[in-house]
Amino acid sequence: MLSVGVKENESQIKDIFNKYDFGNNIEIKEEKIDDRFFLTFHSKGGKEDFYSIISLFISEIIIEYYLKEIILRDVFMKCNNFSKDEKIEIVQIAYKNLCNENEFIKEKELIFKEVNDYISINDLLIVDGFVSFRLKSMDKIINEIIKKSIDEFSAVKEYREFINILQYFIDIQEPKIDLINVVILDDEYKLYDKENNLIDNDFFSDIISELSDDGINEDDIFISSIITIAPQRLIIHVNEENKDKEIVDILQSVFIDKVKFCKGCNLCNIKVPLNKEK
Repeated sequence: MLSVGVKENESQIKDIFNKYDFGNNIEIKEEKIDDRFFLTFHSKGGKEDFYSIISLFISEIIIEYYLKEIILRDVFMKCNNFSKDEKIEIVQIAYKNLCNENEFIKEKELIFKEVNDYISINDLLIVDGFVSFRLKSMDKIINEIIKKSIDEFSAVKEYREFINILQYFIDIQEPKIDLINVVILDDEYKLYDKENNLIDNDFFSDIISELSDDGINEDDIFISSIITIAPQRLIIHVNEENKDKEIVDILQSVFIDKVKFCKGCNLCNIKVPLNKEK
């Protein structure tokens, strides 16, 4: 027998409870005592499966109603280098990742292990008391989740600032050309004018010569080249396999309503010969 007591809203706990298939080998009794809701589990089968499924259930309660609350509190109390809106975004990233079964796997496994170890030798677990006094890895788990969420937020923030800088350069420049076609072939990029003539790379020699080789890759030079031209319109010719490339996202974010995707044209028909060019 194992009794699990929670101080949270009964209906919310039942929402989690209803997601689990406890099987026919576990009898469950519900009871309300004072301000706590209790679920008492009786095993009619193997102990290993019994403890595993109950541990998963308790772990989800801890993550959903206790971990989230502590993350919110710690971010707002300890992350003083961020604005209120930034703190909210960090918390949202943490919540999103907690709901993703592929994120924070080690942290979730730690919670599961400690819960499983505890209920294997105890027949009563009060969740809020367990979290406050028994969950030894809690501080480490919280710190790791917040750190990863801050890192992810910082990367997003840097990307936004990068896009804003590129948009600024576009806004202050006079368009030098009406239209350019961007053809993306795997790891090779080509630019064509509106007449489908290849734009010679020498066109960009002035700006490229000013760029240091350190930290500048082909994507950087290609984007800089397009920014230098500052076209009024941009048509991107790319197959579905390459549509998720970072460079495509950047061009869409910078040029916004100036960008269109080609759905098939004569220029697209010469993609294979272009790929063989050396």
